[in-house]
Amino acid sequence: MIPTDVPAHMSLEEHPRLGNEIPRGSKRYNELKKIHSASERANATLKEDLDILVKPRTIGLFRSSILAHIATIVLLLIRALRFIVKTTLEIRDEQDDQPNKDKDKKKKPKNPSKSLLNLIQLE
Repeated sequence: MIPTDVPAHMSLEEHPRLGNEIPRGSKRYNELKKIHSASERANATLKEDLDILVKPRTIGLFRSSILAHIATIVLLLIRALRFIVKTTLEIRDEQDDQPNKDKDKKKKPKNPSKSLLNLIQLE
């Protein structure tokens, strides 16, 4: 049943949240949507995987901002270390496959890019 006291048409001046300021499907809207999903992913990682933001006990805006900065630093360090480990394992697998190159010429190991090789600086 529809309540009778709710008007069918409302003006945007009275209710500004009804209107979408950025048209959906536009380039700016899609960029903001991507940023929003990235921030939601980061918050979920900090809350569920790392237990940093589960029940933060901070008093005041300054201490809350310190906790947010520390959480962001921890998240960036974890992602950087995962990247380093993943890249190192890929290069190690490639080097292990090279002695068997004569036996199986059909299988070609993946060559990492020069930027990754320079980043790790293989000896």
